[in-house]
Amino acid sequence: MKIQRVSSALKAVDLLQNPPPLIIGERLNAQGSKKAKECVLNDNYEELVKLARDQIEDGAHCLDVCVATTERSDELEFMKKLVKMLSLEIDAPLVIDSTEPKVIAAALEQIPGKPIINSINLEGDGSRFHLLAPMMVKYGVPAVAMCIGPKGMAKTPQEKLETAELLVETGKKYGLTEEHFIFDVLTFTLATGEAEFLDAGKNTLEGIKLVKQKFPHSFTTLGLSNVSFGLAPRARKILNAVFLYHAVKYGLDTVIINPKDVIPYTEIDDKEKRLAEDLIFNKHQNALAEFIAHFESTKNTVQAAAKKVDVDPTWPAGKRANFRIVNRLKDGIENDVVSAIAEKITSKFDTSEKDGKLSINASKEATHQAAISTLNDDLLPAMKEVGDKFGSGELILPFVLKSAECMKASVAELEKYLLKEEGSSKGKLVLGTVYGDVHDIGKNLVKTIFENNGYTVYDLGKQVPMQKFLEKIEEVNADAIGLSALLVSTSKQMQFFVEHARKNNMKIPVLCGGAAINSNYINRVAKEGGVYSPGVFYCKTMFDGLKMMDKLVSPEREQFVSEWKKKIEDWKEPVFEKAEVPEFAHSGIVPVAPPVFSGINKVTRLEPGDIDLNEVWKYLNKKSLFVLSWGIRGQAAKETEKEHEILLEQWKKKILDEKLFEPRAVYGFFTCHDVDGNLVVDHPSGEKLSFDFPRSSKQKHLCLTDYFGKDDIVAFQAVTVGTKASDIIEEWNKQDKYTDAYYLHGLAVETAEAMAEWINNKIREELGIGPKRGLRYSWGYPSCPDVSQHHIVWKLLEPQKSGMTLTEAGQIIPEQSTAAIVVHHPEAEYFVL
Repeated sequence: MKIQRVSSALKAVDLLQNPPPLIIGERLNAQGSKKAKECVLNDNYEELVKLARDQIEDGAHCLDVCVATTERSDELEFMKKLVKMLSLEIDAPLVIDSTEPKVIAAALEQIPGKPIINSINLEGDGSRFHLLAPMMVKYGVPAVAMCIGPKGMAKTPQEKLETAELLVETGKKYGLTEEHFIFDVLTFTLATGEAEFLDAGKNTLEGIKLVKQKFPHSFTTLGLSNVSFGLAPRARKILNAVFLYHAVKYGLDTVIINPKDVIPYTEIDDKEKRLAEDLIFNKHQNALAEFIAHFESTKNTVQAAAKKVDVDPTWPAGKRANFRIVNRLKDGIENDVVSAIAEKITSKFDTSEKDGKLSINASKEATHQAAISTLNDDLLPAMKEVGDKFGSGELILPFVLKSAECMKASVAELEKYLLKEEGSSKGKLVLGTVYGDVHDIGKNLVKTIFENNGYTVYDLGKQVPMQKFLEKIEEVNADAIGLSALLVSTSKQMQFFVEHARKNNMKIPVLCGGAAINSNYINRVAKEGGVYSPGVFYCKTMFDGLKMMDKLVSPEREQFVSEWKKKIEDWKEPVFEKAEVPEFAHSGIVPVAPPVFSGINKVTRLEPGDIDLNEVWKYLNKKSLFVLSWGIRGQAAKETEKEHEILLEQWKKKILDEKLFEPRAVYGFFTCHDVDGNLVVDHPSGEKLSFDFPRSSKQKHLCLTDYFGKDDIVAFQAVTVGTKASDIIEEWNKQDKYTDAYYLHGLAVETAEAMAEWINNKIREELGIGPKRGLRYSWGYPSCPDVSQHHIVWKLLEPQKSGMTLTEAGQIIPEQSTAAIVVHHPEAEYFVL
């Protein structure tokens, strides 16, 4: 089975866009979007739907949806409710993003279409893959397949290919084929300058190429913003855009990004292109430094001139060393440190210079106290200032790392003048990324900052099992443990550690940090089961962790921990109330007298010969066709507007010449009544058919039934472009004519909508109510969300005689069809629940 398309209830989208890539909007992710997270925490579903709609307007073809937060424990129920709302109001296919298979399973059951699963991998024992693969087969959906295998994240091109091969081979056991896989070969930030990741950009591009060569029927994707993590906003946009351009050339099919941030490659300044490409392809050792420097200098040319910094040689040496650390001026810092120590020595001594490097000719007994003073008075305050600037957003991650490098060089020089005393370390920290988590950039920064501030750090690496932490703590008699986690799922390991420590009466304080956690989560971990007395501390940044550690090894420890315990005892879990559905008041809408009409129980059926498509196409919504159905967006859309019109005319001619559409319609008028809040319709046979429409929770509390009184009139309609269009689309896809199939599908969907409006207008004319009355409501939209009510409409109109059938759930076949109820009341309006 080939899966070359995904769909919502209303729209199908080719995974292979022409031109590529297919854009997956990333802003509905509570773990990556501050706004989305705020909406989730505040139960603001309306704003989430708006966020989805905005992304579609900006060019997204699909939407990534992730609602996992550490503050809430109801991810499954929240996901179910949100995807239901999105399915009713948004026509873009969804990408279900969760670390919990049960959440993905619930979402798949809820969504009326073919979404994408995000994601599968073979990490550890591969249990996640084995739970999700059967769902992929059952629902016929593809999944983002992360190139993570039993050995961890694939970094080299060959590792990426081998992991993709392993994923495909494992999938065969479940009946999965190449077409089920959307491979994410992984990309890592180029902003750290770490040797391990200097070729990360090249490796990602080459990995895409190798995977596409090996599996030509599979697809590829990337979380694009990962490549620029840690850089300033404008620098990120440029690097992302240039990397995306090259990734598509190497074979990238889809990309996860904020569509609003996409910058056309041709609009990027040539110098900035070169700087970005130097960094991506690691063309020289100064690529990162030059890239950062350029964007720092171009932020504001006036500010740039004022910000040009250099050391004033007239300053005291300690101030010069401090300034170098804060401003990342490494050259010459060793001499300034030596001079700073020399200025503080009270006894007689000599200095010498060799190859431009200063040294003090004195015993360590003579230099020790001066070196300690230099560390405490000059160097450590510099790192504190760096930390404060990072916390306020003034400094980005690479700059912090550069300051840390300066600090490291300073301390290395300073240690030459210190007495090596037993226990001279400020304290011992056992550090690691928790089990199941393969991210360690943040942890490595913590290690650097702590070591530069006088602590001994035992770094156990990433994916560290609890037992390994416990053994090292006992071995070195650690003063604290530092746990890092990037993912919501792996952050649970922190809770497991604290539970174990509490149960076994351990005395070690726990420092917790990482993108997935927050103070509420850590407070909950610390308090559940009784407050963990030694302390569990949330460290938003590495400098917060440093402040905590300084307190824990100081004489103030007892008071600090006591105050923390009091705060935790007083802390209360935030309450996120689940919205109960109350009995809402009636809207107050008063029914009006029905139109004078003699056609009750009259059903009109139109066949292809009765329908002039040129007349129907006068009702075509071109914006919806071009932007939503044909995906023509952005600057390119404006530049080729005339071409779109020409393309539309060509397709209209092709449809008429080749009779690709076989349009049919049926509509009718019936007597109805409001009976205890339900709309009861009289079937010509005498049967009473009841519609139970929901009431809105909004201020007006509207409900469709409110618009009708006793012995009133209601109209229903159903239209289709025919099964032939669906058959041709399927055939063209089999023949790899994806573009033609895509255009035909889009025009078929929009033609069905145009037909619905055309029939709606006929109903208005026959009722004699004028063009401003007679609103049309289709099932699956907010005012009447229950598509199973189509079965009632089918009893009244018998659309099956016009080639329209229903699934058990009430979906119409063929897809390019629509049904509606028409309300004649002059005050009728569209509303949400």
